Amino acid sequence: MDLKALLQRRKVIPAVKRITDLPVVFATSKAAVIILLGGSINELDEIKRASQKYPDKIFLMHIDLLNGVGKDAEGIRFLKQVGFHGIVSVKSQLLHVAQEFEMLTVQRLFLLDSESVKSGEKLLKKISPDAIEILPAVVPKFVIQEYAKITEQPLLGGGLLRTEEDVKIALDKGFDGVTVSRQNLWNLD
Repeated sequence: MDLKALLQRRKVIPAVKRITDLPVVFATSKAAVIILLGGSINELDEIKRASQKYPDKIFLMHIDLLNGVGKDAEGIRFLKQVGFHGIVSVKSQLLHVAQEFEMLTVQRLFLLDSESVKSGEKLLKKISPDAIEILPAVVPKFVIQEYAKITEQPLLGGGLLRTEEDVKIALDKGFDGVTVSRQNLWNLD
Protein backbone atom coordinates (compact mmCIF):
# COMPACT_ATOMS: atom_id res chain seq x y z
CA MET A 1 0.00 0.00 0.00
CA ASP A 2 1.59 3.20 -1.16
CA LEU A 3 -0.20 6.33 0.04
CA LYS A 4 1.82 8.52 -2.29
CA ALA A 5 0.61 6.58 -5.33
CA LEU A 6 -2.99 6.64 -4.09
CA LEU A 7 -2.80 10.41 -3.60
CA GLN A 8 -1.69 10.91 -7.17
CA ARG A 9 -5.01 9.41 -8.29
CA ARG A 10 -7.25 11.06 -5.69
CA LYS A 11 -6.15 13.96 -3.51
CA VAL A 12 -9.22 14.25 -1.27
CA ILE A 13 -9.43 11.84 1.66
CA PRO A 14 -12.78 11.66 3.45
CA ALA A 15 -12.39 12.06 7.21
CA VAL A 16 -15.49 10.40 8.63
CA LYS A 17 -16.63 11.55 12.06
CA ARG A 18 -19.19 8.78 12.58
CA ILE A 19 -18.99 5.19 11.45
CA THR A 20 -22.67 5.44 10.57
CA ASP A 21 -21.63 7.87 7.79
CA LEU A 22 -19.66 5.18 5.94
CA PRO A 23 -22.55 4.40 3.54
CA VAL A 24 -22.48 8.08 2.50
CA VAL A 25 -18.76 7.81 1.72
CA PHE A 26 -19.28 4.68 -0.37
CA ALA A 27 -22.20 6.26 -2.22
CA THR A 28 -20.60 9.65 -2.92
CA SER A 29 -16.83 9.23 -3.00
CA LYS A 30 -14.41 7.35 -5.19
CA ALA A 31 -11.65 7.84 -2.62
CA ALA A 32 -9.32 4.90 -2.06
CA VAL A 33 -8.36 6.07 1.45
CA ILE A 34 -10.83 6.75 4.25
CA ILE A 35 -9.94 8.07 7.70
CA LEU A 36 -12.26 7.44 10.63
CA LEU A 37 -12.09 10.16 13.25
CA GLY A 38 -12.89 8.05 16.26
CA GLY A 39 -15.91 6.10 17.28
CA SER A 40 -16.38 3.28 19.74
CA ILE A 41 -15.19 -0.28 20.01
CA ASN A 42 -18.85 -1.26 19.77
CA GLU A 43 -19.07 0.14 16.24
CA LEU A 44 -16.05 -1.62 14.78
CA ASP A 45 -18.01 -4.58 13.38
CA GLU A 46 -19.22 -2.12 10.72
CA ILE A 47 -15.59 -1.57 9.68
CA LYS A 48 -14.98 -5.29 9.42
CA ARG A 49 -18.00 -5.64 7.12
CA ALA A 50 -16.96 -2.58 5.09
CA SER A 51 -13.38 -3.79 4.62
CA GLN A 52 -14.70 -7.12 3.38
CA LYS A 53 -17.28 -5.51 1.09
CA TYR A 54 -14.84 -2.86 -0.23
CA PRO A 55 -11.43 -4.56 -0.36
CA ASP A 56 -10.12 -1.78 -2.62
CA LYS A 57 -10.54 0.82 0.17
CA ILE A 58 -7.81 1.67 2.67
CA PHE A 59 -9.23 2.29 6.16
CA LEU A 60 -7.25 4.34 8.68
CA MET A 61 -8.36 4.98 12.27
CA HIS A 62 -7.46 8.11 14.21
CA ILE A 63 -6.62 6.03 17.26
CA ASP A 64 -6.38 9.00 19.63
CA LEU A 65 -10.12 9.62 19.14
CA LEU A 66 -11.29 5.99 19.44
CA ASN A 67 -13.11 4.96 22.62
CA GLY A 68 -12.82 1.52 24.21
CA VAL A 69 -9.60 0.40 22.52
CA GLY A 70 -6.26 0.73 24.28
CA LYS A 71 -3.73 3.14 22.89
CA ASP A 72 -1.04 0.46 22.98
CA ALA A 73 0.31 -2.51 21.02
CA GLU A 74 -2.68 -4.73 21.77
CA GLY A 75 -5.12 -2.01 20.75
CA ILE A 76 -3.28 -1.53 17.47
CA ARG A 77 -3.14 -5.29 16.86
CA PHE A 78 -6.91 -5.40 17.47
CA LEU A 79 -7.50 -2.62 14.93
CA LYS A 80 -5.52 -4.57 12.34
CA GLN A 81 -7.60 -7.68 13.02
CA VAL A 82 -10.80 -5.65 12.65
CA GLY A 83 -9.73 -4.58 9.17
CA PHE A 84 -7.90 -1.28 9.54
CA HIS A 85 -4.89 -0.81 7.30
CA GLY A 86 -3.32 1.87 9.47
CA ILE A 87 -3.62 4.55 12.08
CA VAL A 88 -3.48 8.31 12.42
CA SER A 89 -2.07 9.76 15.64
CA VAL A 90 -0.31 12.70 17.19
CA LYS A 91 1.72 10.17 19.22
CA SER A 92 4.77 8.99 17.29
CA GLN A 93 5.28 6.03 19.67
CA LEU A 94 1.93 4.60 18.53
CA LEU A 95 3.00 4.98 14.91
CA HIS A 96 6.17 2.98 15.63
CA VAL A 97 4.04 0.15 17.04
CA ALA A 98 1.73 0.23 14.01
CA GLN A 99 4.76 0.03 11.71
CA GLU A 100 5.87 -3.11 13.54
CA PHE A 101 2.49 -4.60 12.57
CA GLU A 102 3.11 -3.48 8.97
CA MET A 103 0.30 -0.94 9.09
CA LEU A 104 0.20 2.46 7.40
CA THR A 105 0.91 5.44 9.62
CA VAL A 106 -0.03 9.11 9.45
CA GLN A 107 1.62 11.52 11.88
CA ARG A 108 -0.78 14.31 12.76
CA LEU A 109 0.82 17.69 13.57
CA PHE A 110 -0.96 20.74 14.95
CA LEU A 111 0.93 23.83 13.81
CA LEU A 112 -0.16 26.79 15.88
CA ASP A 113 2.94 28.99 15.83
CA SER A 114 6.60 29.06 14.79
CA GLU A 115 7.65 26.95 17.78
CA SER A 116 5.23 24.15 16.86
CA VAL A 117 6.56 24.28 13.28
CA LYS A 118 10.12 23.80 14.63
CA SER A 119 9.01 20.97 16.94
CA GLY A 120 7.28 19.26 14.03
CA GLU A 121 10.43 19.54 11.91
CA LYS A 122 12.51 17.94 14.69
CA LEU A 123 9.99 15.13 15.04
CA LEU A 124 9.94 14.40 11.31
CA LYS A 125 13.71 14.05 11.29
CA LYS A 126 13.35 11.22 13.84
CA ILE A 127 10.39 9.27 12.48
CA SER A 128 9.24 8.04 9.10
CA PRO A 129 5.45 7.79 8.87
CA ASP A 130 3.77 7.01 5.55
CA ALA A 131 2.28 10.52 5.53
CA ILE A 132 2.13 13.66 7.62
CA GLU A 133 -1.15 15.45 8.24
CA ILE A 134 -0.74 19.14 9.03
CA LEU A 135 -3.50 20.99 10.84
CA PRO A 136 -4.84 23.43 10.07
CA ALA A 137 -4.63 23.18 6.29
CA VAL A 138 -4.61 26.96 6.09
CA VAL A 139 -0.95 27.18 7.19
CA PRO A 140 1.23 29.49 5.10
CA LYS A 141 2.79 28.07 1.95
CA PHE A 142 6.32 28.45 3.36
CA VAL A 143 5.50 25.91 6.10
CA ILE A 144 4.56 23.28 3.53
CA GLN A 145 7.72 24.07 1.55
CA GLU A 146 9.89 23.74 4.69
CA TYR A 147 8.39 20.35 5.54
CA ALA A 148 8.74 19.15 1.94
CA LYS A 149 12.49 19.81 2.24
CA ILE A 150 12.89 17.45 5.20
CA THR A 151 10.60 14.59 4.16
CA GLU A 152 9.67 12.81 0.98
CA GLN A 153 6.48 11.52 2.57
CA PRO A 154 3.16 12.95 1.42
CA LEU A 155 1.99 16.06 3.22
CA LEU A 156 -1.73 16.22 3.91
CA GLY A 157 -3.64 19.32 4.92
CA GLY A 158 -6.54 18.92 7.30
CA GLY A 159 -8.89 21.14 9.23
CA LEU A 160 -10.70 24.37 8.39
CA LEU A 161 -11.51 23.36 4.83
CA ARG A 162 -15.12 24.34 4.17
CA THR A 163 -15.45 24.85 0.45
CA GLU A 164 -14.18 23.51 -2.83
CA GLU A 165 -12.14 26.72 -3.14
CA ASP A 166 -10.51 26.04 0.26
CA VAL A 167 -9.46 22.59 -0.98
CA LYS A 168 -8.07 24.06 -4.20
CA ILE A 169 -6.07 26.67 -2.29
CA ALA A 170 -4.62 24.04 0.06
CA LEU A 171 -3.55 21.84 -2.85
CA ASP A 172 -2.15 24.83 -4.76
CA LYS A 173 0.00 25.67 -1.72
CA GLY A 174 1.75 22.32 -2.09
CA PHE A 175 -0.12 19.73 -0.08
CA ASP A 176 -0.10 16.28 -1.69
CA GLY A 177 -3.65 15.72 -0.49
CA VAL A 178 -6.26 16.95 1.97
CA THR A 179 -8.42 15.32 4.59
CA VAL A 180 -11.96 16.68 4.75
CA SER A 181 -14.82 15.93 7.10
CA ARG A 182 -17.49 17.88 5.19
CA GLN A 183 -19.53 15.41 3.17
CA ASN A 184 -20.03 17.85 0.30
CA LEU A 185 -16.25 17.74 -0.32
CA TRP A 186 -15.78 13.95 -0.24
CA ASN A 187 -16.15 13.47 -4.00
CA LEU A 188 -13.89 16.26 -5.23
CA ASP A 189 -11.19 15.33 -7.74
